[in-house]
Amino acid sequence: MALALGGALSQRSAWRQDPGQHWLDVSGEQWQRMGPDARLAYVQGFLAGAAVSQAAPGARDTAGVRTALEQLRRSGRLRFPFGANVYASRLSDFYWWKNHLPLPTWSAFLEVNTTIGRPISDSQP
Repeated sequence: MALALGGALSQRSAWRQDPGQHWLDVSGEQWQRMGPDARLAYVQGFLAGAAVSQAAPGARDTAGVRTALEQLRRSGRLRFPFGANVYASRLSDFYWWKNHLPLPTWSAFLEVNTTIGRPISDSQP
């Protein structure tokens, strides 16, 4: 009985494990610990989220979002228009500087985007 109770309690605590750091707080320290595949996946997720958030406000449904995404891509108006490998490489360069390590990745994305000629502005659709 005690063994079964102990097993149940350990399973229960496993379900409540800390989910980890909030994505808004991921910084250069975490970026440097990621492997190349994890970095690429992280960047792809960021780019997908940024594109959907840019396309979604005027859309009424998923078909509208898809249409808006295609229009943004074809017209070159995506806020983050370059491929994931470009951003991953530039983020690694950005975090090479020790004083950049505490900065969150979302801030690094904005900085990198500005240095490659695509500053974020509220006037962009």
